[in-house]
Amino acid sequence: MSSDGFNRRERVVNRNGDTNEENVSRVVSQEVSPESTQNQSIVKRVMSLMTLSMTILVMVYYTTQCNDTKELVMASATQSIRGSPLGRQVMCSQDYTEDRVRFPSCAPQRCGRFVSDSVVTQSEAKHLLSVAKRGLSLGGSSGPISALDLHTGVLSMATNFVNIYELMERTQRKEEDLKELFTEKDLKVYRRVTNRIRKTIAIHFGVPSAELYLSVGPTIFARHTTKRPKTKEDVYWGRHVDKRLNKCFQFTSVLYLATYGSDFTGERFAFMDQMSNTTIEPKLGRLSAYTSGSENWHFVERVTSGTRYTLLMAFTCDPKLAKKYPQIIRPQTCAQPLCWLYRVGCPTLNILKPKQIKLLHNLD
Repeated sequence: MSSDGFNRRERVVNRNGDTNEENVSRVVSQEVSPESTQNQSIVKRVMSLMTLSMTILVMVYYTTQCNDTKELVMASATQSIRGSPLGRQVMCSQDYTEDRVRFPSCAPQRCGRFVSDSVVTQSEAKHLLSVAKRGLSLGGSSGPISALDLHTGVLSMATNFVNIYELMERTQRKEEDLKELFTEKDLKVYRRVTNRIRKTIAIHFGVPSAELYLSVGPTIFARHTTKRPKTKEDVYWGRHVDKRLNKCFQFTSVLYLATYGSDFTGERFAFMDQMSNTTIEPKLGRLSAYTSGSENWHFVERVTSGTRYTLLMAFTCDPKLAKKYPQIIRPQTCAQPLCWLYRVGCPTLNILKPKQIKLLHNLD
């Protein structure tokens, strides 16, 4: 071919707007396009799966980290909290609005909780544990929690409650036996300890102790075991607020009569705060006290082994709802020996209503 012919052919190619390199690229592109598209699709799917996997791993990691940090141990069983109580202040809820109108100097203005190992002596705690065991030995729930109220005589019995003094009368126990069950010393220690706790709460939260009273609501010795629940009230480990169980409560306290890790496992007390659960591990003689409103949502873990004993107390600012202390006296109006713990009259069978049973079981 002549040089003119070659030049003409080259010009034709150029007029079509293509070069030799572009022709090659187009041909190559046409030949590999279907496979390339498929490969790209596979790569995208793989990248998506990798991204999803990484997201899941990150979520698991942070969830694990959060679970690890959701518990703050305020007081462990191995700690010794002497001197000033270990306290934490929290913002008060709106639960005290009415109380502040009715009892302006007594209703909580400063809310929170505290723990102390020096309010009650070891000797006093052991003495009260003995009282609890002696009283509860006359009855006991068929479920995991049993209760005894020295003031009213309320005692757990199977799936209900009876009056311990009537129960003792029915068994026709001799007067000497009755005196061995509860003595004047028992009641003296009980009064001394509960009064000291009342005054400690008043000082810590800045209210006059003379205006704070042991509430007519349940003030009970409680025994928690590993028994399976028999009634819905036996499920005591649900979260709750004490003041929603009884409006007259302003302050609540728990005196532990057994030690976590040695006498039992499980059953730690936990406040449900916004960022974490604040946990208290029970210890013989340890006092935990707190304002009773919804600033202190809480729960207790379920007992996993052993037996936990406590003395639960609620305090009120209302003098009309103050609980009177039991006394060993013999009223002239009663000839039965069971009146020995009562101020007036004779005890009668005391079967509680479901709402009262729920209140007893939900206190910690």
